[in-house]
Amino acid sequence: MLIGGAVTAGFLFLEEAPGNTCGAAPCDRSRVIAFDRWAAGNYSPAWGKAGDIATAATVLFGPLVLTLDKGLGDGLHDSLIVGEAVLLASALQVLSSYAVPRARPRAYGADTPVEERNDANAARSFFSGHTADAVASVVASARTLHKGGRRTLGWFVLAAGLAGSTFVGTARVMSGGHFPSDVLAGGAVGAGFGLLLPWMHSLPARVAPMGLEGGGGAMVTGAF
Repeated sequence: MLIGGAVTAGFLFLEEAPGNTCGAAPCDRSRVIAFDRWAAGNYSPAWGKAGDIATAATVLFGPLVLTLDKGLGDGLHDSLIVGEAVLLASALQVLSSYAVPRARPRAYGADTPVEERNDANAARSFFSGHTADAVASVVASARTLHKGGRRTLGWFVLAAGLAGSTFVGTARVMSGGHFPSDVLAGGAVGAGFGLLLPWMHSLPARVAPMGLEGGGGAMVTGAF
């Protein structure tokens, strides 16, 4: 969680690494791949706000169900695993947004305010962090419930959460925040971390601090 949170915090320094958009004029839509071209120029603050609200609700939905089902102690314990999945998905999104120079759909629209076409965030479309976070939370929560024998509840969380994630992805495209391919990539990343973290916590391995004279380290024990 510390590593994921630290890397994710790199988003706070966005303006220190400005991206390359198209200046005062809108970007050229012909440069966008055919699959995404229809979304180039989208811009809607209302859709953006709806997507933010839906993202928060979807990310918190699974941990809320876990806490209500298992009680405060065990529910919060399992929610930490969900939190790890979300933070690592966010961390990869932040790294990708710096590494892949792709303008957001709003940078292609003549109706988009100039300051929102040219800011550093407008150049970091790949991939959709909102979608990745939502899917990571949903899949990790469902897998945790399945592993605990609560399969019916797990399927319910998965179905409702994926419906919410679909709305999140739709809102991100309609708001001009991402292209459809960004949303699909975000969903795949979120699903990957949502499956990976519960699996890693079920491995028969333990890491413990180890103190030695003149130093220290970590000891890993496991069974195969």
